[in-house]
Amino acid sequence: MSRVAVVLLINLLLSGVVLAQDLRDPTRPLNYNPGGASVELELNAILVGEGRRLAVINGQQLRENETVANSGGIRLQRIDARSVVMAQDGKTWRLSLAGQSIRQSRSTEN
Repeated sequence: MSRVAVVLLINLLLSGVVLAQDLRDPTRPLNYNPGGASVELELNAILVGEGRRLAVINGQQLRENETVANSGGIRLQRIDARSVVMAQDGKTWRLSLAGQSIRQSRSTEN
């Protein structure tokens, strides 16, 4: 076998290994957290308005009962004016805003 063919064969085999490492298991849930590794959550903002409650956690906009992406199933249980209640596996805890990241929408009545 020529030297060029051997180099091409090695490159082909190595690229297959690299590609296989980037593939995601299609049966794994989207919010899967391997090994129960701890997830750090940061409450970035709360938006409370007429008929609308929204919290931004780790940069992700969530409504009540939605799950934080890549958290292993941590769910936003309740949104309060200055904090949120999170839940996972029957446990609950509160995240509070550190600064003044609270917005209240105002009605547009004239």
